[in-house]
Amino acid sequence: MRETGTLICWATIFDLYLAGNGYHKIMKQLEKEGRRTAMGKTMWHYATVGHILKNRLYCGELEYRKEYVPDYLEQKRAKNKGELERVIVEGKHQPIVTKEEFERVQKMMAEKDAQMGQRRKNRGVHSDDLWRRKMRCQCGHAFAKTKWHTRTDFITYTYKCYDQTRTGTIAARLKNGLSIENVCRSPLVQDWKMYTMAQKVLHAVFDDPDGTLKNAAAVLGCGIAGVEQSEVLRDKEIIEEQLKKERGRYETLLDMRMNNEIPKEVFSRKQQEVGERIAELEQRMAQYGDVEPATEADVSGKLENLQRLMGQSAMPEDGEFSEEEMDRYVSGVRVYEDRFEWLLNLSPDAGGGLDDAGSPVYFKKITVTPDDERAWFRKHPQWSKSNRYAELEAWIFI
Repeated sequence: MRETGTLICWATIFDLYLAGNGYHKIMKQLEKEGRRTAMGKTMWHYATVGHILKNRLYCGELEYRKEYVPDYLEQKRAKNKGELERVIVEGKHQPIVTKEEFERVQKMMAEKDAQMGQRRKNRGVHSDDLWRRKMRCQCGHAFAKTKWHTRTDFITYTYKCYDQTRTGTIAARLKNGLSIENVCRSPLVQDWKMYTMAQKVLHAVFDDPDGTLKNAAAVLGCGIAGVEQSEVLRDKEIIEEQLKKERGRYETLLDMRMNNEIPKEVFSRKQQEVGERIAELEQRMAQYGDVEPATEADVSGKLENLQRLMGQSAMPEDGEFSEEEMDRYVSGVRVYEDRFEWLLNLSPDAGGGLDDAGSPVYFKKITVTPDDERAWFRKHPQWSKSNRYAELEAWIFI
């Protein structure tokens, strides 16, 4: 395998792919060897590997018109998907792969894409699955659904963050001696846990309509954006702008290096400086989360909707909410390492969906106990019983 210089493993990635290795094996190999991304991170992702393999820069060419501006009044850039003819010219920089190798890689990738597209078509997707539509990970990814236990007449499932399907779980990476830096720490979530929590969350809201309305009026009053919250939002916007600038600086720095406009030593030093600033800003941004404070108009609408909902909804006769009711009343569930945030849909008319959550306000916290879980299994004997019961913390937002 050829030696690589400043760009370290980019040539290695081409070598591994041409040898028949897929993205996952390439990522695993790079991490085992302690290779770092251009940002200096130890964690590799599919998108990073794919971007390198598709970039003509590495075979000595420059490609223009990858993006264009459809509307000059708005000045928003869009990816060029054939709207304009792309321009490819010879660069003055040193290539790390030959043109023949690069074209072989493109052909192999196109063939694999076609195969994967057919597999997805044959297999279909679980688009009708309740929890796949509702669950989102703390890192922003959706969840994949996989089989957990199979009996002769019934299958139970578990949900895993999509990011972990690419990187592996914490336990798997530790077992293989890989770094766990920046690995998503969300747990695997069995389907019975979601159903058990859903029952207790909805009972916490619908069992006592008068109490729910009284408590909601109190917490929604605290949810209006005040001076302190406005300052927090302003700080968040400032950090977002700083992060955008630093990412732009990094892209410019990379382009300059690839065009031999700056020496290797300067690039390495500046790369580390910019990478550290980006990591710091990303960490600060993560502290703000996704939930925005409610405005006065939000509060008024939420209380009105909640009053209508309490007046229209009746408790199930058998005391158990159906999947249809869960779908209707739950906008989404955010999964964290230590808790689950349930975002409820208060509108009696709208269907459930994470995009319908608006600006949720914290309502109350409940705990699903092992006794709650055992009681649920007694009602659902077809489910494979768990031998690991643990408390689940559910935060309810309205």
